[in-house]
Amino acid sequence: MGYIVKMPKLGLEMDSGTLNAWTVSEGDAIAEGDVIAEIESEKTTAEIDAREEGVLRRVFVEEGDVTDPGAPLGIVAAPDADIDGLVAEVEGASAETPSEASSAAASESTARTADRESAAESSGTATTQVKATPRAKRRADELGIDLTTIDGTGPQGAIDESDVEAAAESETAEPPSDVKATPRAKRRAEELDVALHTVEGTGPQGAVTEGDVEAAAEATEAESKESEAAEMESEAKSAAEPDVPAGRVFATPSARRLARELGVDVETVGVAVEGPLTESDVRLAVEGTEYDEPETVPGTRDEERPLTGMRRTIADRLGQSDREAVHVTEHRSADAEELLAAAAAADEALAPDVSVTDVLLTALSAALDAHPEFNATFEDGVHQLHESHNICVAVDIDAGLIAPVIRDVDSLSLSELATRRREVTARALSGDYTMDDLTGGTMTVSNLGVLGVERFDPVINPPQIAILGVNAIKREVVPTDDDEVAVRKRISFSLSFDHRIVDGADAARFLGTLVEHVENPWPLVIAAGEK
Repeated sequence: MGYIVKMPKLGLEMDSGTLNAWTVSEGDAIAEGDVIAEIESEKTTAEIDAREEGVLRRVFVEEGDVTDPGAPLGIVAAPDADIDGLVAEVEGASAETPSEASSAAASESTARTADRESAAESSGTATTQVKATPRAKRRADELGIDLTTIDGTGPQGAIDESDVEAAAESETAEPPSDVKATPRAKRRAEELDVALHTVEGTGPQGAVTEGDVEAAAEATEAESKESEAAEMESEAKSAAEPDVPAGRVFATPSARRLARELGVDVETVGVAVEGPLTESDVRLAVEGTEYDEPETVPGTRDEERPLTGMRRTIADRLGQSDREAVHVTEHRSADAEELLAAAAAADEALAPDVSVTDVLLTALSAALDAHPEFNATFEDGVHQLHESHNICVAVDIDAGLIAPVIRDVDSLSLSELATRRREVTARALSGDYTMDDLTGGTMTVSNLGVLGVERFDPVINPPQIAILGVNAIKREVVPTDDDEVAVRKRISFSLSFDHRIVDGADAARFLGTLVEHVENPWPLVIAAGEK
């Protein structure tokens, strides 16, 4: 039967998608479930699997192109299936003005088609709209063919790629008959099998001479020898290289993207890896290979870096947060000695490694229990309090900052929390995270203390109403109860909140509760260890 491959919608907030790569070429056979394309939204990457067995018959979107969710990417059908109806459906969506019920993908496709058609209008004549497939238009540009001179053989008379190539062959197959050449040049051209219309004449009024023909023949012979030598060298090189297994290597979209950037052959590296190839595998392959590092010049430089993909989404969301939420940040410090001691004790007593972050998340969950108005979101004028503590943890990756969710922190034991946190962080760093990992959070934690930051104003992650910044632990001189001084390890927190929803006094009380649990975490750690 066949079907149109469309750009999927990866979450409600997805506005556009980028086709990173086709993993099969047009004309390749596909089995049901095979990965046929890798895509990227503003937040995540994903793969498109084949719904049924067939062949990739058509490609409408090239690698690197950005399109709307629901936009047609290609057609998969049986090798002998009639796909005229599917092509007509795609072309119809591109050529006709969509109704109010049409998708945004069809609307944008129509705009692009209209732009190309208006550019193809022939000068000096009435406006003519040419109906042609996107591949035909690209091929016409490559070959310098005027689409208005071609009769289409596709659905509803549309011009397809084969029509353009046939027109190009027709033009080259009919050499001009009025080439000016001397009689001796014509005879010599027949002897040497040289096409006169390809020879540049140097005779009177540009006429082709016998010497021009012989020079052209010598040049052709030299090019032929160079081509043969290059082909022999290529064959020898191929024979010397080890054979790469033809089986498909599965890799995450981010791993393939990194491999392209670093010049790593995914198929070769993937042979030695069990399971899908990840970014870590690609980096390990690079570390074990000698390659020339691109020379970088330190200091300032004149360089443009357009915002694309995830970076653009980060800019949009933070801009939205800054425009809409009334940000206020309050800061408070706490003694960290007992926090560090409790984390060390839990790490020794429990099977998975427990970190200071895990104990801090437990303390934060306890503070949210006491102040549920902070475990909330604000959308459409509604302050929605949530029962589960789905806490986002900010993670810095190459593409930007993401905040995967650790769900149900309030119901997890300390061991489960440590395991869950490591899992979501590992998926984020390897690029294997999904939209489910990034949605549904009720509060966010951003720890810049690991980078030595002592104080900052974190930006709220909408639609959440608060975010907790964790600052560096440092030694400070503090007074003691007996009027002496001592050096203690202390930690500080920065709580940003939306003042439209909660007040400064509410935030102060929240920080007070958090500090109490941080300075005396033992009851929480014991209770969480027994869950």
